[in-house]
Amino acid sequence: MKKRSGQILILVLLIVVVALAVGLSIASRNITNLRTSTQTAQSQRSFSAAEGGVEDVLSQLTSISAFIANPTGPSVPGCSVSGSPANCSVAVGDITATVNVTALPGFDSVIELGDVGQVNLQGLQTSCSTPCRVNVSWVKSSDAVESGNPATVEVTLIRDAGSGNIVQDRYAIRPSGSSHSTDETGSFLTAGGCVPASGYANCTQINVPVGGSNLPRLLRIKPFWNKTSAYVTTSSGSLPVQQYDVTSTATTELGVTRKVQVTRTALPQLPAVFDYAIYSDGDISK
Repeated sequence: MKKRSGQILILVLLIVVVALAVGLSIASRNITNLRTSTQTAQSQRSFSAAEGGVEDVLSQLTSISAFIANPTGPSVPGCSVSGSPANCSVAVGDITATVNVTALPGFDSVIELGDVGQVNLQGLQTSCSTPCRVNVSWVKSSDAVESGNPATVEVTLIRDAGSGNIVQDRYAIRPSGSSHSTDETGSFLTAGGCVPASGYANCTQINVPVGGSNLPRLLRIKPFWNKTSAYVTTSSGSLPVQQYDVTSTATTELGVTRKVQVTRTALPQLPAVFDYAIYSDGDISK
């Protein structure tokens, strides 16, 4: 009888251990699922709040950019300026997103074949002395695709010549080492007149009128034959702001943080067809 009682006790203990193991496994899985779903919900909330902060700031970007340019001017509610960046607090539901807006004056971009790089020149006349020269460096030496087939570029200077006259000055520049000379007809300039920026193979210098009624507006760079990287500087002063970097960060009460980062150009990007369209303030007759 004692022997049977011992066997029953061992059997009961085994059943209890198995049941406990199964119960702990189920509980552990439920806890893991709950933690995962909580983190997913928290992540979605913080991401949505960060997106909401970006959208709110983008809707006020004109006012914020003016505030960055002139911190003593009209302020923007919820935003403060320290140096170049503007720091804004945006309430999105029960979460506050912290949004930093940084003005970026330099132009350093890859221009794909068929696209046009647009450089903002508005306000250049206040910082660039006469004669104002804009240096355009292109074709990155370290990029085998670009350097193996260097792009020819068309540079178009768009300026306000006064009395409502908008003028386009166009330049076609053939790079050193180009294999397309026989395929290109017309007045092509040879790259030169300036020292290429570090890492670039070619440079051309564009004279930009800034005196009198001349107001520079845009510089547009269009590559032919291949894509190209382009870097634009001035002989004196600095380029106006080219784009704004907007970074929004939001954190939930449980410490889950998400970040959203976007860039916006200072001026709307005009399509490539703009350079070849006909404009008139009156009727066009055939």
